[in-house]
Amino acid sequence: MKKIYMPIVTLLIAGMSFTSCSDSYMTDLNTDDSKASSIDPNTQLTTALLQTYGDFGLMDTYRSYITGFTQHFAGGWNVSNYAGSVHANDDQTRLIWDQYYSVSIKNIQDAINNSSEMPNTNAALRIHKVYLMSVLTDTYGDIPCSEAGLGYISNISNPKYDTQEEIYNFFFQELAACVAQLGTGTDRISGDATSLNGDVNLWKKYANSLRMRYAMRISDVNPGKAKEEFEKAIAGEGGYISSANDDAYVKYTNGTFTLYDGSRDLDFRVNALGEILYGQDPTSPTFVCSTLYNMMKDNNDPRLNRICRHYINTKRSEISPDREWNVDLTDEVMAYIERSGEEIHPCNPGAAWWNNWVNAPAESEIPTLQKLMNDYPEAGFGGSNYPARMMRPALSIDFEMPACPGFLITSAEVEFLLAEAKLNGWNVEGDIKSHFEAGIKDAMQMLNNYYLQADNKISETDIHTYIADIQADGLLTANAKEAINTQAWILHMMNPAEAWANLRRSDYPVLQDRTKLAKFESDFTYDDSDLSTPVRLRYPLLEAKYNSVSYKAAVERMGGKDDWHHRLWWDVRDINVK
Repeated sequence: MKKIYMPIVTLLIAGMSFTSCSDSYMTDLNTDDSKASSIDPNTQLTTALLQTYGDFGLMDTYRSYITGFTQHFAGGWNVSNYAGSVHANDDQTRLIWDQYYSVSIKNIQDAINNSSEMPNTNAALRIHKVYLMSVLTDTYGDIPCSEAGLGYISNISNPKYDTQEEIYNFFFQELAACVAQLGTGTDRISGDATSLNGDVNLWKKYANSLRMRYAMRISDVNPGKAKEEFEKAIAGEGGYISSANDDAYVKYTNGTFTLYDGSRDLDFRVNALGEILYGQDPTSPTFVCSTLYNMMKDNNDPRLNRICRHYINTKRSEISPDREWNVDLTDEVMAYIERSGEEIHPCNPGAAWWNNWVNAPAESEIPTLQKLMNDYPEAGFGGSNYPARMMRPALSIDFEMPACPGFLITSAEVEFLLAEAKLNGWNVEGDIKSHFEAGIKDAMQMLNNYYLQADNKISETDIHTYIADIQADGLLTANAKEAINTQAWILHMMNPAEAWANLRRSDYPVLQDRTKLAKFESDFTYDDSDLSTPVRLRYPLLEAKYNSVSYKAAVERMGGKDDWHHRLWWDVRDINVK
């Protein structure tokens, strides 16, 4: 990937500037004025694939909003100030739109136009366009799709907003066409930066699996069409992802932080989602939300203390996640909790780590902390409330490393889709129980394979015990849809876009009702009278000015207001809350 990266910057940088406050807004967003005919479509494919999780410039939207809306994370300043207080800020909500349209969509559309004699590469480009468009439409609603990125090719600088129904119909048609096209040429997909490694057979499995995902997405709004597309996908040429060996993910390197400068330079080589969740502020790491924490704790989930850790840290590395100064005191904290009779208090949605104050134990109760304070008094381990912050469960640094994969779709998700399809009465082999259990097993093995260190992997015994306990508790028989999608929600913790989309589609797991939780008005901004969790993000403000006709038509379809409490086309019911 390092060899591919340099030409990306050299050839594409001139056409990638995004002028947010000028009349060139729509032109920049939809027109690639670089010398497109001279760029290898495979190089453009690499750019688009790596940007998926590698663009630090769009990750604030995930950190500030989406991971809070899903109630995976809470307690940091960003997620508390934006998602937690239901506070819309255009500089934070528009980033996925801005970055994907101005880089990947433009490059993919240009590459598609210039790869007619490269059928395998052309199909891969089109499949990834479908993937990116799904993230965009599932985040914002009706969006430019059929005319997006055609400024240079067709002189369309003000693309229409297609409806979600039109966009999903395009997905199904395009994925089927791409599966049929893969393997018809001799060209190599040399720009493939994913685990599929340019293998056309694996790309077929990937495309069919995406088709299964999108079919399930519309299962409430159009169950007949959903059933038809799902069954066509599982019967499709090449099959679907049925083994962890075929999981589809973007590969990243074990490099240094890229930050916002890297985004501007199109340096997408490291996993920027992990990078932003690690953060650069020792006072505000990523904390695990009480919803996720208690869900795992109540079910004796072996993932609990592998996802949730207790750290003492007084600084943040500006180069890469630093284990040395993120001192892991989890075992000592848990031992203190057990002997003292205290409880762990993860942060609720909307509450920062300093709200609902939790006192730190005496330093003598945590021997390593006491030693650090004695050995390094200048480091300040006892100051700035670091010991109190240590008591809040934080996301394990294992999930924040630069080489962590950017998951597209996995065998675990496919198993959960098959379980729910069987629940729906669709023509699927196997039974609900077997697919459900296979999904849990694959989800835990995914952590073993890609995140957890050698001495901290989940054992086969622990996996089997957890599955047996889940079945003994009757969760699957009591409400199979809830059980299946709760497991999918845990699986998707590091895939925020899919976590939020499937949560809104399935309405599970049952989340905490934000309207019943505390407000902290001295700390955060509350400017929305409706504190229920939003179900979409608003369009960028500049769309109303520079693409007004298309924007207004989309807003009219929502009742005349760009309302982030207005459900998307496929989202037919409110999320279950308690």
